[in-house]
Amino acid sequence: MNKELLEKGFIPDEICKVLPEGFQDIEEIASSLHKILANNQITNAVNEIAQEKDLSKLTNSELERAMLLYSYVGHAYMWGKEEVEDTIPENIAVTWYEISEKLDRPPILSYASYALNNWALLDESKPLSLDNIRILQNFLSGVDEDWFIMIHVAIEYEAKNVLGSLKKYYLDEDFENKKLEDALTSIKKINEIMNRMPEKCDPYIYYNRVRPYIFGWKNNPATPKGVIYKGVEKYKGEPQLFRGETGAQSSIVPALDALLGITHSNDPLREYLDEMRIYMPSEHRGLLAGLDKFLEEGPKNKVVEHEIFVNEIIGEVHQFRNKHLEYAKDYIFDQALEKQSNSNIVGTGGTPFMKYLDKHLQETVPKDD
Repeated sequence: MNKELLEKGFIPDEICKVLPEGFQDIEEIASSLHKILANNQITNAVNEIAQEKDLSKLTNSELERAMLLYSYVGHAYMWGKEEVEDTIPENIAVTWYEISEKLDRPPILSYASYALNNWALLDESKPLSLDNIRILQNFLSGVDEDWFIMIHVAIEYEAKNVLGSLKKYYLDEDFENKKLEDALTSIKKINEIMNRMPEKCDPYIYYNRVRPYIFGWKNNPATPKGVIYKGVEKYKGEPQLFRGETGAQSSIVPALDALLGITHSNDPLREYLDEMRIYMPSEHRGLLAGLDKFLEEGPKNKVVEHEIFVNEIIGEVHQFRNKHLEYAKDYIFDQALEKQSNSNIVGTGGTPFMKYLDKHLQETVPKDD
């Protein structure tokens, strides 16, 4: 377990903004994706992408950039046409798969591409904040789509402070009250960021313009049998069932749960959360596996008088989950009811999200409750 990752945070050290020579076609299509989708030209655009790509010399950050672009173009191909097809063309499917093999996660748009590797600083002399980031890639463009992602990026950046403080307290056994005070201050900042979602992301626009493109192929009525990645030998022409992009693929909350001793009962929700880890970067998966063992064993020492701060931190995590549930209702459930459509009252990860989020909320309680 690389516990130093908790202090460093889950945002990459380096983010590639443009791929080297040989990838101009996918770069050009991705940069014009909003225009291509607006004119119903995604099929023609995808057909122009050359299949043969040399991935051997790409750095890890360049591989992440390639994964981001192929994921966006792949999802645009799936969800940007009047009729949904069950096959991804060979000229993008094979390269998408090869990139995914190198990064050790499935060929689908995941949180790692959608948020963690999808931003740049406006002013590189200043730190990351909501006022100093821009999103590198989107589907239809617009403030609401970018703001939705920006909120997640800003939360990821702040999370290193709360996780780093809890790491020092629990894993390094530096039982100073100051560590818990710092963690409490940081988790409150995360909730402040979370509360800003409605400022520039409207529920109607999110539901109708942002959300449709980030669905996966599993538990999706539009792709009941999954999606075929044409030309990928490993899949043998069989449809693949992959989950869509979801915040459940972020490592923040499972890391907080483990460090704070928040447990979840063994049920379909727990199985789903474990499944989400295959969509995370491998280093993040390794960290969470190590934290699982820590949670099973429990902290070696316990400072009783510090429990009040621990419970306050857990209370803030509870507030975070409560706000998430509130947004799920406003941005998805209520919007689906207005459209009188029950088919989309599942999360982008293909789950009964209201039930799952509420259960998580109920399980996030202070130690003495």
